Amino acid sequence: MTILVGYAQGEGGTGGVQLGAMLAEAAGTDLEVATVVPRPWTTPSMAKVDAEFAAWTDQIVTAARNEVAEYMEIYPPDLRWTFTRLDHRTASAALIDRAQESSADVLVISSTSEGQLGQIVIGSTGDALLHKSPIPVAIAPRGYRSPKDGQLTRITVAVAGSGPEARAVLTRAREAWESTRVPLRVVTFAVRGGAMYPPLVGLSTEGTVLDQWKEQAATDHQTLIDDGTIPAGIDCVVAAGRGWREAVDSIPWLDGEVLVVGSTREGVLAQVFIGSRSAKLIRHSSVPVVVLPR
Repeated sequence: MTILVGYAQGEGGTGGVQLGAMLAEAAGTDLEVATVVPRPWTTPSMAKVDAEFAAWTDQIVTAARNEVAEYMEIYPPDLRWTFTRLDHRTASAALIDRAQESSADVLVISSTSEGQLGQIVIGSTGDALLHKSPIPVAIAPRGYRSPKDGQLTRITVAVAGSGPEARAVLTRAREAWESTRVPLRVVTFAVRGGAMYPPLVGLSTEGTVLDQWKEQAATDHQTLIDDGTIPAGIDCVVAAGRGWREAVDSIPWLDGEVLVVGSTREGVLAQVFIGSRSAKLIRHSSVPVVVLPR
């Protein structure tokens, strides 16, 4: 078992490394940090451009390795970690190939350096992984800092309804919960749009529909509890709001918590593929998000 972190020195900080280390320590598994550099030319250059290119990639890898090694000094020696250089034309393809070679359980990346601190901003590599990865993809918000003790504090899993997709996500999240023994929470997001109905219908109708959504979500939770999909005693909440930001902020979040979401059913089986709802939730999440493949 391995947690694989894709790390680009100077881009996004060490948020992905911190998240990966936290997950590895919670699961009692190994951590591998990989930096992808462009693959060099295979034919020699008379102007020695190939040698200069190789020297440049060596500098990138050395700087990344040194930065990661310096940060990892804060963790106990029993957290085993390695650093890997990947030469490839595409960062996402390199990380997926390496994840399959090492039988990684989770592939971790950082947000890009764009956007606000604490916000998940997905770049081109992250976008490709969120539509192709055969293993779960974890994304750290920009500027993410794990707790001082580096401990995972809670797993929150987002579900919609009580159908097969919700059950599949809960089953995977329950496996992680059982291996880490941190608290588990189940949440359903009920988001009211800006103008769900024309004014002639009445603005109060929007509130009525939202209340019905919340009641249905609570009923779905109870169904999943009754059939044992959600273990007894697990905290189940409905997060409601007039938009994703308000809904996400309507419930408390812990330092060291992660949010688990599933892939859309329109995607390819055994691959990650996020839909519009998951994309909005990821963008507004204040904690790291783990996206599961179908």
